[in-house]
Amino acid sequence: MTPARLRQLEAFLAVLRGGSVGVAAERLSLSQPAVTKLLRALEEETELALFDRSRRRLQPTPEARRFAIEVEGLFAAARRVEQVASDMRSAGVGELRVASLPLLGADLLPRLLADFAQAQGHPRLSLTVVSSHEVVELVQAGQVELGFTLPLPGLAALEVAAPFRMPAVLLLPPGHRLAGRQEVAPRELEGEPCVSLGRQYRLRHLVDELFERHGVPRRMVAETQNAPATCAMVAAGLGFAVTDPVSAAAQAGRATVLRLTPTVVFHVHVLAPPGRPLSLLAWHFLARVADGLAPYGVRPAGGRRGAVAGRAQREGRSAGR
Repeated sequence: MTPARLRQLEAFLAVLRGGSVGVAAERLSLSQPAVTKLLRALEEETELALFDRSRRRLQPTPEARRFAIEVEGLFAAARRVEQVASDMRSAGVGELRVASLPLLGADLLPRLLADFAQAQGHPRLSLTVVSSHEVVELVQAGQVELGFTLPLPGLAALEVAAPFRMPAVLLLPPGHRLAGRQEVAPRELEGEPCVSLGRQYRLRHLVDELFERHGVPRRMVAETQNAPATCAMVAAGLGFAVTDPVSAAAQAGRATVLRLTPTVVFHVHVLAPPGRPLSLLAWHFLARVADGLAPYGVRPAGGRRGAVAGRAQREGRSAGR
């Protein structure tokens, strides 16, 4: 569409809204003859009779009313484009929406996102912390670009990178008799009060199976819905927990983190909406997550710590072509 046509449409809407050529001319900072000329040009080029000129004032025809609906939609779309551009300028480069289970979303991801924003020119960021099932729903609906979740059925079509492999650790309450050790065996926790995730969680089943294999009974004193809450109960002195290293580390100074030998391995899966390429911004953040998890002994499955960073670099080179 040419600038001349846009000017004609602008004059057309101004007359409809103002009710006269005089009002439209004033609003557009044009002379009345100039507005009249724009209207006649629009009618001639579209071959539509938009105004009835049989009376003193221009009267819009039914065709004009129908035509105005489409013109209004055109200018509304143009305003939306301008708003998107303005939002992107004010927010920095791009936008990143992330959803995560509490295990990562309660503490680690907020810190990583804050550092990432500084490094990436302050893109617009969104973090939603919900259950794994809700993360999957958000990813499937395309409401987030990245999702972090525990293993669930049917994730294969949504996975965008190798899952992160998390060896579980032992978290002991303050003053526990084993706190001075470097590692503990499951049998040494026999009869101890234990805090755990609820039975509906796969991580709970993995931990239960570990103690059952070694014939070690525990005294269950509390169940929670997420790992950060579990660790907070341990720090408050309620009992021990076998949990992920990220949630456990958040209680450093209030509880003791030790190696459990043997242990179990948790997996956190990385999801993205199907049929949509992951943005370069998302790849860079995923690389930042991999680096942020490494100090906790967490690696992508297969041990390829640099795989995500390498993918981000390749995507960046592709975008620059």
